[in-house]
Amino acid sequence: MKLRNRKEPEETMAEMASYAEQYLKPVEIDRRGCVYISKRNHEILCSLIRSINQKGLTIGGYIDNVITEHLEQHKAEINHIYRRERNDLI
Repeated sequence: MKLRNRKEPEETMAEMASYAEQYLKPVEIDRRGCVYISKRNHEILCSLIRSINQKGLTIGGYIDNVITEHLEQHKAEINHIYRRERNDLI
């Protein structure tokens, strides 16, 4: 049986605040585009957003925040793959 590493309450609260600050903020989306996610992920996000009940926070805004952070975090790798694929195109 694997034991979970328990964190101090202060550390957990700081992580939770950081998470909320990063992902649970409303985003103004000026142009919309349709994307598809799994039914399970949609249900989870619906429950999460509904339970937070923060004015202006939407599933689309949450997903946009997650994708923005992901693209920034993996910028170098994404650019490398993009350049490699562009050079091999012809």
